[in-house]
Amino acid sequence: MEQKPLSRWLGVRLRFAEKALLAFFAALLIASITLSLPGTTRVTLVVVNVTVGCLIVALSKDDTLEGNRIVSTFRDWLPALLILLAYRESGLFIKPDPAHRLDHLFVAWDRWIFHSRWVEGLLAACAPWLQYYLEICYLFCYPMVPMGFVVLYLARPSSAVQRGLRSKRLATDASRQPLPTAAMFDRFWTTVLLATLFCYAVYPAFPLTPPRVLFNDLPGPPVPPLLRHLNLWILNRLSVQVCVFPSAHAASVTATALAVRAHMPRLGILFCIAALSVAAATVYGRYHYSADAVAGVLVGVAAFAVSRRSRKPGP
Repeated sequence: MEQKPLSRWLGVRLRFAEKALLAFFAALLIASITLSLPGTTRVTLVVVNVTVGCLIVALSKDDTLEGNRIVSTFRDWLPALLILLAYRESGLFIKPDPAHRLDHLFVAWDRWIFHSRWVEGLLAACAPWLQYYLEICYLFCYPMVPMGFVVLYLARPSSAVQRGLRSKRLATDASRQPLPTAAMFDRFWTTVLLATLFCYAVYPAFPLTPPRVLFNDLPGPPVPPLLRHLNLWILNRLSVQVCVFPSAHAASVTATALAVRAHMPRLGILFCIAALSVAAATVYGRYHYSADAVAGVLVGVAAFAVSRRSRKPGP
């Protein structure tokens, strides 16, 4: 007699992306218990993470929730909310390095780049429009992930087409047929979460201070701070006030662009251009070091490759 996994007996059908979220929040819960966090912070984190875990499992109960459009839609969008929670919780474990050893190493590389004749000439020749463009691009590091999901969400096939896709994938080579909606969504979130959560997980190992704070070394000719004040206003209220390596912004937008391009190649090209522009904007605006941005892009590419090669996502 074939043995069914415990999750099947319980009526739970977790998607791959949901398993990644459960693993990440469980790791944070264990870390909060074993590391020296303030008592109130530890209790809050434990309560929140247990609640999140129960919510993810409850939404995957296929026997009672299947067909409920509201619940299904909430399940599809939940990773976008949990990414923000994961970011805030990861910041609790970062301890700044008073010696700023990595900061001085990374800023030396940045100064070598920005003081080159070609970069200085480009910034001077294109001022102020290049600076405005990059600041606008940095604003897009926040909505680009949900924008990528919106694109896939609006392009999802109808219910009848989905049933046809399922039967066709069973009858032919599944790897060459389009993914049903749930699997397509899972592939997207798996790619984005692998990239983003990896960056969050290694936060404590690379304590950095944003170069705009530590060195105040904005490159290029000064231009009117039309959009920079808005970016700084957002950062001052929502950021954990540290610089991270690799850049989760660069990683998440790169993963998003590649995930969109896998299903919508032409539109995906625009997303790829936007992702590279965001990565460049993080460096130019001194929100990140160039090493952060390059590493973030590589993490996003690696996450996409891992997602493509992972086992078939769940429903």
